[in-house]
Amino acid sequence: MFASSGCAGETAIVNIAPDEARRILERTCDRVKLRANANGECFGGEIMDSLREAGVELGANHFEILQTRSLLVRSMELLGEEYPAEILQDYDNRIPLSAALRFLNEAIEGTGAQRS
Repeated sequence: MFASSGCAGETAIVNIAPDEARRILERTCDRVKLRANANGECFGGEIMDSLREAGVELGANHFEILQTRSLLVRSMELLGEEYPAEILQDYDNRIPLSAALRFLNEAIEGTGAQRS
């Protein structure tokens, strides 16, 4: 499906990143902070749940939410995570809130870099 559109898919990601993705990611940060336990930890899956909820609250469509997730996964890879998609699906192991916020803040900064 995307093979024929090639560059058009890339353009779509750049178009969403500065506007919608930044707002979705910022709202996701707020939601993840609320979900953290008393020890300052959250499940990786809660990051993705928060991202979905933030996107829905802001009126983003499903595709925009998936593009934002891709941006987050790429940012996590840049920070050295070997299997970021697995972390975002994990409800068995908690991660420090500081790590979750670092991933999200890196993705937010990535939206600013794409804007220029």
